[in-house]
Amino acid sequence: MWSSRAVFLSLLLPGAGLPALAQQALPDKPVSIITNAEAGSVDPAQSMALFDQLIAKPMKEALRTLPQAKKRFSAGLKPGETFYLTTRVVDADGTFEQVFVQVTQWEDTYVQGTIANTLQTVRDYTTGQTLEFTTKAVYDWTIMRADGSEEGNYVGKFLDIQNRLDRLGE
Repeated sequence: MWSSRAVFLSLLLPGAGLPALAQQALPDKPVSIITNAEAGSVDPAQSMALFDQLIAKPMKEALRTLPQAKKRFSAGLKPGETFYLTTRVVDADGTFEQVFVQVTQWEDTYVQGTIANTLQTVRDYTTGQTLEFTTKAVYDWTIMRADGSEEGNYVGKFLDIQNRLDRLGE
């Protein structure tokens, strides 16, 4: 029987990269999730639930700080800065992937933007596709600066640490 941590970590794969500027400066990447065909007995719904448990604490911090991030976005970013919200897209078969959405519009709880990263797992969505969602669908936020540094990305940073710890055992 797998431990909860082993199940969580077995679900994580190196995933799609950040947008081009971020790829050059940062190791952070959205993660792809193994589907039931790849993981054996873990179906997409179980995979999603386990992944949600794994990211619960960093996501809580991201959501706690989201109102301040929205204020920064609404006030206007500095030249060279880009604002992303992380959300999830789900195919008809339940396969899902966390995606970076470059925000173009944010009014009240309504968000519109374009998928900014290369997709690895889902097939019903494409990079550059416009998405519309509410802030209830947000998992994280990131402000990318012109120099490649970032603010936010709580879930991404957490997953990077998990990945490094997992590699120590190899």
